[in-house]
Amino acid sequence: MTPTDVQPDAPEVHEDTPVVPRAGTALRCVLGGILMGLANLVPGISGGTMLLAVGIYSMLVEAIANLVALRGWLRSGVVLILVVVPAIAAIVLLSGVAGRFVLEARWVAYSLFIGLTLGGVPVLLRSIQRMTPVVWFGVLGGLCVMALLVFSDGAQDVSEGSGGSVALFGAGIAAGASMLLPGLSGSYVLLLLGQYVVVLSAVDEARAALSAGSLPALMEACWTVLPVAVGAVIGIGLVGIVVRWLLARLRGWTLGVLLGLLIGAVFGLWPFRMPVMPEVGMVIRGVEITSVEQAEAVAPKYWRTAYFTPTAGQIAQAGALVLLGAGISGSIGLLGGREEPRSSSDDAQ
Repeated sequence: MTPTDVQPDAPEVHEDTPVVPRAGTALRCVLGGILMGLANLVPGISGGTMLLAVGIYSMLVEAIANLVALRGWLRSGVVLILVVVPAIAAIVLLSGVAGRFVLEARWVAYSLFIGLTLGGVPVLLRSIQRMTPVVWFGVLGGLCVMALLVFSDGAQDVSEGSGGSVALFGAGIAAGASMLLPGLSGSYVLLLLGQYVVVLSAVDEARAALSAGSLPALMEACWTVLPVAVGAVIGIGLVGIVVRWLLARLRGWTLGVLLGLLIGAVFGLWPFRMPVMPEVGMVIRGVEITSVEQAEAVAPKYWRTAYFTPTAGQIAQAGALVLLGAGISGSIGLLGGREEPRSSSDDAQ
C-alpha cells in the first residue's frame, strides 16, 4: 500500500450507503441506546461498554465525527437519533426502577451487568480479526487504565463542588467524554469531580419547576443544568473525532485499548458487596457524621459498600445471571454482524 492509498480524512459514508440502516442494525442502535441510558443512571456502569456489547460503537463514533465535520449528516443523524432518543427515554422512564434495582439488589444487578459487558467481547474480537503484538499492547494498556481507576477509587470521600458555571462546564466536558469511552461512566466522573449531587439536584428542581409551572425556579435550575449539558455535547464531539482518527490510523492498537477497557470494566463490577449504614465518625460526601440522627438521615444511595462472603447459592445464581447477561448482549451483537466498516488504513495494526 502506498501513502496515496490511505485517505483517513475521506468520509466513511458512501453514496451507495442507505440513509436508514438495515432493520437488524437499527434494532441494535435502539437496544444500544436503551442500555446506554440505563448504564448512565448508575455511577460505575459504562454506557460505552454497552455500545460495544451490542456492536454499534464504531458506527456511533463515525456518526458523531461526520456530524461534527458536517458531512454524511443525513445517515449520521438517523444513527444518532436511533441511539440518543431511546437513551434519553430510558433515563427519564426507568431511572427510578434502575436505581431501586441497584440499591436493593446490588449483587443481582452487578452480576447481570458483568454478563452484559463480557457479552460484547466476541463482537469486538470480530472487529479486531487478528491479535497482533500491537493489539495485545493496547489490551494491556486498557486493562491497566481500568485497574488504576477502580483500585484508586476515592469517589466516596470527594466533597461536593460548589456548582459554579465554569466547574460545571468542565465537569460536563469530562462526563461527556467519558460517557463515550468503554469502561468509563459519565455519572462516575461527575461523582469524582464532586458535581454528581449538584447536577442531579438541579435536574430534580427543573422537573419540579416544570410541574409547578414556576418559570423563575426553572430558570434557576437551568443555570446549573445548561453548562453541564453544553459541556457534555462538546466532550462527546471531541472524543468522537479523536477515536475516529485513532481508528483510521492506529486501528489495531485502538481496538486493543477498547478491548482492554471492556474487559477491565468488570473490575469495578464485583457483585458481592452490600451497603453499610453510615456511622458516627464516617465522612460521607465530604461531611463528617457527628451524630446518630445525622447518620440516619443519609440517603441509602450515598451509603458506602463493603465486600461480603457469598453463599454457594449466591455464587451459583450470580454465575447464571452472568451467563444470561452474556447471552443477551452476545445475541444482540449477532443481529447485524460485524461492528465496523473497516478503515482503509487498517494496516496500522
